[in-house]
Amino acid sequence: MAGDLNDPKYQDPVVVAAKRIAHHRRTARRVHRQPAGGRGLSRAQERGFTWGAVRAPEELLDDPHLHDRGFWKQVEHPELGRSFVYPGEAAIFSDSPWHISRRAPLIGEHNTEIYCAELGLSQGELSILAENRVI
Repeated sequence: MAGDLNDPKYQDPVVVAAKRIAHHRRTARRVHRQPAGGRGLSRAQERGFTWGAVRAPEELLDDPHLHDRGFWKQVEHPELGRSFVYPGEAAIFSDSPWHISRRAPLIGEHNTEIYCAELGLSQGELSILAENRVI
């Protein structure tokens, strides 16, 4: 796989453009057979392919790059008495810093605001939906 991407034909934009679709399919099949983050993926990226590894969530938690950039954030859930790991900013912008402003809502936390204030249901109707486990 890595040898294939070292082939000089990949340096010629005309050759790459002419055979792009078939080439991408063949090369992608070979890369996808390798473990995520393998040498084939690195070689493809070095050649300008916009490819990235697709990883399981538990693999991402241990990713050194995400740790180095401080991607993972601890977010307190006072009502549960503990904190949880949340994903952080997708991109880092120096002039518009990003941060998590609050925890994710609990299940049903905003039911009254949504069902009653936004959708116009009465408290009684909301209670019936809850009693029947619709919400």
